[in-house]
Amino acid sequence: CCERDQEECVLTMAGKPINVAHIYPFSMRYEYNAVNQPTPSFWTILRLFWTKERVDTWYNTIFPLGTEACHNLICLCPSAHRYWEKAYFALKPIRISDDKRRLDIQFFWLPLYNHASQVRILQRPSLPSGLDRGPYFTKLWNVYTEKKICSGDEIFLETDDPVARPLPDFRLLEMQWFLHRVTAISGAAEPQDDFRGDDSD
Repeated sequence: CCERDQEECVLTMAGKPINVAHIYPFSMRYEYNAVNQPTPSFWTILRLFWTKERVDTWYNTIFPLGTEACHNLICLCPSAHRYWEKAYFALKPIRISDDKRRLDIQFFWLPLYNHASQVRILQRPSLPSGLDRGPYFTKLWNVYTEKKICSGDEIFLETDDPVARPLPDFRLLEMQWFLHRVTAISGAAEPQDDFRGDDSD
């Protein structure tokens, strides 16, 4: 994906150092769809909220190739990668061209909620447009225009070879779009820790 994204952050356009971020987390690479697990799998829980067909599509996009496939990876600058891991923002997939060479996404900062053991099932995430910062005054800028990246901004990704260097998968971005918002609403995006942790994704 570094070659596809030209070793630049797809959000800020900043160059090195660049992190390769996972859309479906690397830490969940062994979260198979096993029916004989003692506790419900991640995928079983998703099927309580989304249709079996939609969840199966997400699952089949990840497995058996796994998390290290180009369509599950995206280049981000280190700060954007950390904000992504903490669900400070989400990327909404908008459209992909017929030839699979261009993907349009929309950026949204996610407001920080207090941790809650219960959340009303019908509560819709608040996504104010034009928001120019995330939790704790986190901000991102386009390094060329020096314009702050705001909620609602559209960003496009391109590839010169959709077979060898495919764009991030639309379906995986859709799953991330849903789950990052759920994480933010539950308050689980911000455990009581600091930015010194070593765990990735």
